[in-house]
This record gives sequence, structure tokens and C-alpha cells, in this order.
Amino acid sequence: MKPTSLGQVAVLAEGLLLNGSPDRPVTSVHFDSRQLEAGGLFVAVRSERDGHDFLPSAVAKGAAAAIISDEAKIPPDLPRDFGLILVNDTVRAFEKWAGKYRNQLTLPIIAVTGSNGKTTTKDITAHLLSQAMSVYKTYKSFNNHLGVPYSLLQIDECHQAAVLELGMNHAGEIDRLASLVRPRISIITNIGDAHLEFFGSRRKIALAKGELLPHTARDGLVLLNGDSPYLQQITHLYPGKTLFYSVERPADLWAEEIATSERGTSFIVRFASGEAFPVALPLFGKHNVANSLPAIAVAREMGMEPAAIAQALATLKISAMRFEVSTAASGAVVINDAYNASPASMEAAIETFAQILPGRKKVLVLGEMLELGKESARLHAEVGTFANQYRERFALLVTIGEAARPLHDAYQGEKRHVPDKAAAAALLAAHNDGEHAILFKASRGICLETLVASLLENKQP
Repeated sequence: MKPTSLGQVAVLAEGLLLNGSPDRPVTSVHFDSRQLEAGGLFVAVRSERDGHDFLPSAVAKGAAAAIISDEAKIPPDLPRDFGLILVNDTVRAFEKWAGKYRNQLTLPIIAVTGSNGKTTTKDITAHLLSQAMSVYKTYKSFNNHLGVPYSLLQIDECHQAAVLELGMNHAGEIDRLASLVRPRISIITNIGDAHLEFFGSRRKIALAKGELLPHTARDGLVLLNGDSPYLQQITHLYPGKTLFYSVERPADLWAEEIATSERGTSFIVRFASGEAFPVALPLFGKHNVANSLPAIAVAREMGMEPAAIAQALATLKISAMRFEVSTAASGAVVINDAYNASPASMEAAIETFAQILPGRKKVLVLGEMLELGKESARLHAEVGTFANQYRERFALLVTIGEAARPLHDAYQGEKRHVPDKAAAAALLAAHNDGEHAILFKASRGICLETLVASLLENKQP
């Protein structure tokens, strides 16, 4: 963020300066006291824990000030020069600050949302653009009501573009975030069953994701996945230029001649204008081809030449736990795709795993998919049925947790069901050798990465 003063923050956050000099510099901001830097400002957010309880920690970290909403929680021994800005709602004040800060920015902002693939799409887009300019991208998956204001405030004069990820699990959340971001280019990766528990249907999810479109600059660009039928039904929400991309059929841009090797995936990018060029990703799966297409379109829109795009894609690295391939000390190939899971992403991982590493005995380790509501049993079973078409390529399916049992029951190949990660670790010990490849996937809340780490280190989780 641009260096500012305590008084300026009070104005932007629409708060009352209770303590500290209005001229005191503020050099950074965070809502997590553990991440604070000296000279920074702490936003005391009430969530599972009350951020006001961490004001002493903020002081100890060398913070310059805090935004608070509860005067009764001010520590009695607070340093006299520690700044305090009083507001009615610290989250809303954080958003107001970020929104007004956004008004000062002139660089193009690219916003990415969707049921699956948004972090990977964000990473690919930022990687391509960074070959030609200075780019800020959302840190990890800071894509919610706290992460998006935080991301906006990290943008400064050195950046020439920003790629921000927007997430949600309830209607209205994308509308609120997009009103802050106001992107020049918007991407919706797909509409799946993620958060179905809160919406009831994919149509409702499409409408919620579509809240991004009216906030996109009218002279900008919207990129939609043409293989997601629900996205074709919301184009009326944006009156400007809209492009569809596809991995299944010709569109405004599409991929063809998709081929997988042990090094990743290659394909031809083809535009409706007639332009076409070959690229290769060090990533696996048709779903990652789909994730790369809008990134390629953004790069072309912003002036990158095809040769530069192809060269940049070859050096791509994405965020951890997204089909992250490692080799254990035992020699086993371990694939950590456990950052999150929905039916669509689970099926994409299964299909991709079936197509690679032909010399290995393959073990699928699938945990529960959360937030599927009353459709959970049906959707888990559908994933098991989907996996049946590849069962001859898998040595074993291991399902973990009661919600994953319908997946286990629907699968017709060699399989085992276990109640928890400890039982899975004991079972997988026999497969942790140089002959096997093991894929892990589940929802974020299952924390399968602990099981992955134990297998890589040959320890109990």
C-alpha cells in the first residue's frame, strides 16, 4: 500500500480518531495480529475470536495503530502514542477504506471467480502478465470479505496490473466484493456444485457468480467458460465485450489437440479471429487447460505476443496443494490436490490421474466433499460412478469419512473405506514404495495435507 497517515486512514474508514497523532505514518495493514509488521495498522475484526483481544499483541508487534469498534476493550496500559480509530463496524470500515483507496488506482484490475479453478486461473493470469509488467496478485486465497479489501490495499505505485480472486458461499457476497474491486476484466471459470448447501441449485450459484459482471468496466472484457451452460444464461448481465472459451468445441477461443505427457499438457490455442499457436503447460489435465485459456486471452488483450505467452506458460508454477506432484523418500509419487474439492474438481482430478504415470500402481485417496447439503450422498455417489470408467487403471480406491461412503459404495473396483486419516495412514503404509503413485483430494476442512506430509516423511500423521 502507499504510505499514508493515521488521520488519512480515519477519513477513508469514516472513523473517529481517539488516540495518536493524525500525522503518524501507517505503512501496512492486516486483520491478523500474527502477520502485522512494525508501523502497520491492525483491524480488530470480530469473527470466531474477537480481534480486540489481540490489541496487546498488535502493540508488541510494533503496530502504529488499530481500527476498533469496542471502547471497553481498549487495554488500560495502551501506549500514549498508539493510534486508535473508532468505528461502528471494523469490517465495513476496512471495506470503506479499501473502496476509497481503489478510487485512486488507475491500473487495470482483473477479477476471477468461479466454482472451481479460480486460484489456478488467477496464478496463470498473473504469471503471464508478470513477464511484461509488475503485477500484484491475491495472496494465497485471500478472496473473502477480509481478503479482498486487504488485497486492494497492497497495490501501490510500482504495480501496473492486479489480478484479484473473489470467493463466496452466499448470495450477495460477490456483489459486495466486486463493488470494491470494479475490475476492467472479469473471468468466471465455471459453475459447479461447490456451496450447493447454501444455494440449492446451480442456477442460483450462476446468479451469485454473475454479480461480478455489472461491476465490470463497460469498455472492458468478460471471459466466460463456454463449457458451463449456466454461464451462457447470464451474459445479459454485462453489456460490453464478452468472450467464451472452451476445451470441448470451437468458441471465441478454444483448445484443441490436447495431449498429456509426464511433463504436463500441450495443446493448440485457437481464436475465432483465425490466430492459433501451440503452448505447453507444466500442469496436468484438461481442467488446467480450461484454467489457462482465459489467462491467455487476458495476455493477448493486454498486448502480449503469442511467442511470449508460450514461453511464459512453460515456466509456470502455481499455488501449493493443487495437483502438486512430489516424490516421497520411499520413491512413491505423491500428488497433493487436497486444497479443496467439489464434484467437478474431484472428477477432473480422477480423470487426470488416470491418464498419467502409466508405469505406476495408482491409489486414489478421496476424502469428504463438504457444503453439499442434502445432495451430498447423491453427488458423492456420482463421483464414484464417474471413477468406474477408469477402475482398470487404479490399483485401489481409499475413501475417508462417513460422507464419502456413498462414493465408496458406487465404485466397482478394488476399494477400502476408513473412518479417519489415522486409519488411512496405516492402510497406505503398504503402498508407500517406488511402485506406487498416490493422489489425495478432499475439501479444505478435511486437512488431507497432514496425511500427505506423513506419507512423504514416512511418519504417522
